Amino acid sequence: MNASLTKSRITIVGGGGGGGGGGDHRNHKDVASSSSRRLLKAKMKEARLVEKLLFDAVDKMKRSYITQRSQSYIAPPSKLFPSVRQCNAALATFGDAGEFRRALTLFAQMKKSASLFSSMSDVRDRKKSATTTATTTSCQSTIIDNNAHSNSSTARGGDCNETNKYDQSSANEVVPPPVMIHSIDLVLDPPKPTLVTYSTLMSRAVSLGKPRVALRLWNLMRNQPNFYTKVLVSRKKRDDRMPSISARREDASLELKLVERDRNEDVIVPDVIFCNTLMNAYAKLGEHVAARSILNAMLGADGHEGIPRTAPTAVTYNTLADACKVAGELGAALEVPELMMARADATGDGSALPDARTYTILISTVARKKKNDKEARDVRSGGENDPDMAFALLNRMINEGITPNGVTYCALIDACSRCRRNDLALNGLRIMLKQKSKASLSSRRKNVPMYHQQALFNEVGAWTAAINACGKTGRTDTAIRLFGTMQKFGVKPNSVTCGCLADCLLKSTPIRMTETLDVLQYMKNEGLVPSEVMFTSLMGIALTLAEEENRSVIRRDGLQVQIIDKSIGQSGIDPLDTDDDTTTSEAIILYSELMRFLIDDGNDDMLLKVFLVFQEMRNAGAHPDVACYNSLLRACALMGDIERAQDVLRRMDFDGIEANRNTWREALKAARKAKRSDFADSIWDAAVTCHRKKDFAPFMPKASDVELLLDVYVSELGGTNNHQVRSVLNKKIMDLYEGIVSKLESRGFHHQSLSIDEIEENQEFMLAVLRAAVSYELHGSTDDERRQARNLAVEIAGFEIFQRRLSHQVDGASKKALRLARDWMHTY
Repeated sequence: MNASLTKSRITIVGGGGGGGGGGDHRNHKDVASSSSRRLLKAKMKEARLVEKLLFDAVDKMKRSYITQRSQSYIAPPSKLFPSVRQCNAALATFGDAGEFRRALTLFAQMKKSASLFSSMSDVRDRKKSATTTATTTSCQSTIIDNNAHSNSSTARGGDCNETNKYDQSSANEVVPPPVMIHSIDLVLDPPKPTLVTYSTLMSRAVSLGKPRVALRLWNLMRNQPNFYTKVLVSRKKRDDRMPSISARREDASLELKLVERDRNEDVIVPDVIFCNTLMNAYAKLGEHVAARSILNAMLGADGHEGIPRTAPTAVTYNTLADACKVAGELGAALEVPELMMARADATGDGSALPDARTYTILISTVARKKKNDKEARDVRSGGENDPDMAFALLNRMINEGITPNGVTYCALIDACSRCRRNDLALNGLRIMLKQKSKASLSSRRKNVPMYHQQALFNEVGAWTAAINACGKTGRTDTAIRLFGTMQKFGVKPNSVTCGCLADCLLKSTPIRMTETLDVLQYMKNEGLVPSEVMFTSLMGIALTLAEEENRSVIRRDGLQVQIIDKSIGQSGIDPLDTDDDTTTSEAIILYSELMRFLIDDGNDDMLLKVFLVFQEMRNAGAHPDVACYNSLLRACALMGDIERAQDVLRRMDFDGIEANRNTWREALKAARKAKRSDFADSIWDAAVTCHRKKDFAPFMPKASDVELLLDVYVSELGGTNNHQVRSVLNKKIMDLYEGIVSKLESRGFHHQSLSIDEIEENQEFMLAVLRAAVSYELHGSTDDERRQARNLAVEIAGFEIFQRRLSHQVDGASKKALRLARDWMHTY
């Protein structure tokens, strides 16, 4: 039955982009920006629905097959399948999200559904054929035995026809009514894997660093019975011709055209996109010989088995060059542009001529170590410490009219860095700047300052490579100057640039901790998140510092003294997190910065990562200070994890770390996030009484601290509809304000740091107290309490801040409470 006639339409709210376009989902794109993450989240929602629909369909088909196998007829499955296009989109989404194992599971279900559907169809056809044969034989014998009774035989013949009609109607597939679920096209035919299916999986496997899995998928695909070589063999057998393995490729090409002319949609014939994907898998493994064999097969020569003749593109040749780069075979890579120009001369098609990417790959291949050391080095490759070929390729590129970009210069400077020739690396940077100046002079705008000149594509990569080259050769001061100079040329450092410079500073002798903290502070100001490589490097350096500082501990006058001391003023840490009489080690400073970066990143697993860094710090022998514990509390506050926050406070008390104002504030923020006023009250009581238990400085709250405590009450009040709980919270709010007015010493409101005038000038604070008083007057438990609440509301309504016009941000509940309090005022 035509699947297009049996489709049902399903729609997902917010997830229509997953596979609506259908087509080829094989071009992998990185999901980096927040908008891309939101789009991926919507696609994941649709992919999960596709996965569920397919699993349900396969499960129902299995049960139906087992139940009806012993019956005389197996009905076709009534469950609708997601289309192969939607399944391919789901495979691409799972691969882009990094859930490749899940994509493989979905792929296995696609194969299983097609196999089970085929088995059921075969059994159904056999039983239908047997039933039809038996019915026809019975009818014929009846007609012969009753030939004398024509009327009777005619009637029986009519009965026979009615029986056949009945069998045909029962054999027809039952079309279920349309099912409306959410933006998915449902069809009766199972999603049998196609070329796009295999290509999608292979491209995601390569992008996730699993090229060997991609090659296994290729072997699986070419062993399928509907692969075009298998179809050709079947055609030869059908025509009583023995398949010849050594047949000429021209004959195979003609047969392939015949197959493509009258084939059905199930035949799998690799196209140029698939060939490029397969070649990319070999390229990641550095198998340039296999990649070259694919190109030969595409050109019609003897090459890779299973690859048909098809026109290569510039991507094909660049992928071959990339395979040579990974293998460190510059000699083989230099043949690629010659092949491209020969192909263009032969076909007259200039679309596959060498471009900037081609020469960038070739330059990047210079001075690379061979992957296979047993093979002899090509004489065209030059030496492993000779970057002259890179400059020669750059000149050839310019002479051919191809403009180098930032990636090209990055590859050039990296080649010089591998040769430890930072002088030539800086020369490459100067060539790039001259190109920019020349382009600026040729533009319409004259006398353009250098910091307003248009940057090259990925120019930041060239500056980063130059900084890295200087760092590797110990020219730390030059690397620092480059970091500042690039910003004068209008190029902003990214996280990779900062990571290279930080790594250079921390590996210098002695360690340049002050400059490192400046770099980390720049990243925080610019909103840059450390890459995984940078974070791992910083963790390793912090571990080394901690171990060295532990070995440097000596005993002086019976006390442990650290040889390495770092003043807090130079650490870049918030003064509220430190004590003036203590010193902070370099390892602690670095660990603290790492935890702060993780907190600023704000990922879902942020809390786990922060505690892992803290545990790693303790395992290394470093003794955390109050700044480290405050970072833990900040992470707990962002996630609203009050249990962990309590554990942190207990650990601080056990380690003898004196909590400061930031400590208590972060704990209160955790209570606000969790909407737990009881936890906030216990924190506040612990803060104002901690100096009585130990010789600590007393906690002297300010107006902002009291406002934070009020926010905890208000947040919990807005999250509950329980009448008793709301009454308790309203009473807490009123008691908080009255305690401030009366300077209640038990709650720490007697300190001079807390100004009642500042509190009463805060309109938002006083409106919260007013709402609580009005609500408590209406729902108080006793007349005395309600009368006190009314008096408080009337008093607040008479404040000067409420005689002025209210802000437009004041909500309706506050305005209503204020009107009611003013009405009470007029009744006195």
